[in-house]
Amino acid sequence: MRFRVRYRHPAPTDRPSRLYLMLPADRPGQRIHDARLSRPPRERRAEPGRALACFELEPAAELTLDFELVTEATPAAYREDAPRSVQDLIEEALARLLEEGYRPGGGEDAEPGAAALTLALGVLQAAHERGWGGEVVLGHLLLSEPVPHAWCRLQTPTGTVDCDPWFYLVLQGAPDYWLAYGLAPRAEDYLLGHEGRRVVWGTAPVPASALPCLADPAEGSETEGFFYFWPDVVWASGAGFLPPANRELAAVESGTAAALKGALAAFRVAAFAGLLLVALGLVQPGGWTLLAYASYAALLVPVQGPAWWRLLQRPSAREAALEPLLFHAAFLAVVAGWNTVLPQTVFVLTWIYRRARTLWQGYRDAGRRPDRS
Repeated sequence: MRFRVRYRHPAPTDRPSRLYLMLPADRPGQRIHDARLSRPPRERRAEPGRALACFELEPAAELTLDFELVTEATPAAYREDAPRSVQDLIEEALARLLEEGYRPGGGEDAEPGAAALTLALGVLQAAHERGWGGEVVLGHLLLSEPVPHAWCRLQTPTGTVDCDPWFYLVLQGAPDYWLAYGLAPRAEDYLLGHEGRRVVWGTAPVPASALPCLADPAEGSETEGFFYFWPDVVWASGAGFLPPANRELAAVESGTAAALKGALAAFRVAAFAGLLLVALGLVQPGGWTLLAYASYAALLVPVQGPAWWRLLQRPSAREAALEPLLFHAAFLAVVAGWNTVLPQTVFVLTWIYRRARTLWQGYRDAGRRPDRS
């Protein structure tokens, strides 16, 4: 996957803009290749958990950072009783935040990532009260487009875990929704690790003393000297540290993954177009319609297969794992022209069950679960 951050100086101004940028680095679940900066930094400072660089941009100037990102899942060894203490921690923090008016969905005017950051900070505070160590991790989710995200890295009595409280709450609602991304749709997975579909910029908060190019330590005093940014922040005289304007982020699949997803998208269109034509009686079953849907189903295996297999191995999740098989088997029966009512009946009952369960869980958890958008 190729990731790019582009920042343009807001023009016109009469002075340069000082830009602070977090730089990505190799971490568990994340490898960086061929990183390129369009201009060298004035100063660069690295410390455990993050690397920071400072740039001076003149009016109309542009800075671009792009790199090849390789991500992989880093789940902890799963035990049925292991997530309980972390789960209780999240529930405790969420209850406090809800009393203070916290909205898991963030609200219409919330900054991207703000709801996840607030929840991560609440969980970290509750962890400190238990005597656990930990820190907030800042990153971007890489599902359909880059989205600012924050989670916790906790030092629990049983070891260090990456705990994502926001995603844990998201998956309470409709876990099968995420199978399309190749993620194992089990909420407890996000108490002990993560799936790898993210880029990590560093840990937070960032103290003012850790920022390069800081001419006057008093510059950070207006915001108590601690900062959170994804992945950059601008210093403006008289205004302090602000989110930058004119920032663009993009993550594009590259290499084999891009070719696979492109082929999958093409066969998906052909498969469901053929299915519709067969269902309307405009095309005879078999032939190209069967080939298109069979090819689409085969291409789903490398995308969703590993996550689906992890589901199937867990007795409590086998029901969710079997539903996609019934779904695609019923459609294959239609395009293959099997003259029996059984496959069609299985499809209808499966679809009704899936939708009813999703609607019920959405209603049940609407007051406490973030939106899936």
